[in-house]
Amino acid sequence: MKYIMFKKEINDMSELIPVIFPNKLVHKDVADALQKEVLKDCTIHSAGSISPLNLLPEGGSETLGVKCNPETDERVIKMNDYGFGYL
Repeated sequence: MKYIMFKKEINDMSELIPVIFPNKLVHKDVADALQKEVLKDCTIHSAGSISPLNLLPEGGSETLGVKCNPETDERVIKMNDYGFGYL
């Protein structure tokens, strides 16, 4: 799986928003599509790949020119609810 960590500035605070998607998609294509409408006021903080088994970030994105931030990205990804409890 791949991911992009978007950063949204709110007053003097920052919110990190992770988006996880299949390897078939390209980081830049996903970022461009989301930043057109959904996340247009966000910048790209980091990107890379993760294993769905342990959610450990690694690598980076050549198309975006950014690397992963393992400690921060892991914490933010693991703190998000990706549908637990929903059918």
